[in-house]
Amino acid sequence: MTAPSPSPPEPAADRHTDATLMSGVCRADRAALAALYDRHAPSIYAVCLRVLRQPADAEAVVSDVFLEIWRKPAGFDPARGTCRSYLLTMARSRSIDRLRSLSTRRTRTAEAQADAEGGRDARQAGLDPAGAAEANERRATVQAVVERLGEDQREVLMLSFFDGLTHKQIAEELGLPLGTVKTRIRSGLKTLRQALVQMGVRDAV
Repeated sequence: MTAPSPSPPEPAADRHTDATLMSGVCRADRAALAALYDRHAPSIYAVCLRVLRQPADAEAVVSDVFLEIWRKPAGFDPARGTCRSYLLTMARSRSIDRLRSLSTRRTRTAEAQADAEGGRDARQAGLDPAGAAEANERRATVQAVVERLGEDQREVLMLSFFDGLTHKQIAEELGLPLGTVKTRIRSGLKTLRQALVQMGVRDAV
C-alpha cells in the first residue's frame, strides 16, 4: 500500500500563537513582528478606516500601532485581554486621537480664513470653540471610563459608539449571537452611566 503523501508544511506564522509572537517581539524579533502584522493589520486597518474615513489616515494609524508595539511591547498585558483585543483597542484610541487632532486643525484653519476675510460674525455663528472643547472633553471622559470596563463590555461598546457598527454587524465581527451582543451593550451602558454619574458627568451617553 502506498503511503499517503505528507501534508504541506503549515506556514511558520500560523504555527505560532499571538502570545508566542509577542514574546518574540519582546526579544526584538523582527520576524515575529512581521507575522503579527500580517495576521492583524487587515482588521486594524478596517477599524481605523471606519473611524477616520480616509485610507491615508487609517494607514498612518496602523503604522503607529505596530511601531508602538515594537518600541513598547511590555505595554501588552495578557492578563487584561487578548493580543487582538489590545491591538484593536489601541487602534481605536489612536484613530480617535488623530480624528480629534485633524478636527482641531480644520477648526483653526477655518478660524484663520474667517479672520483673513473679515468674517468674524460668520465665524461666531458657525463655530463654537468652547462648545467643541466641551464636547471633546466629554468624549475623552467617556472613552476613559469605557477603557476601565470589562473586556466583553468594552469591546462591544467601542464597536458600537466609536466605530458606529450596528448590533448585527458587531455580532458578525465578533462571532457572537445577536442576543449576547445586545445584553453586553445594555449591561455596559448601565455600568458606564453609573460610573459617569459618580464622576459628575451627566447626559454623556
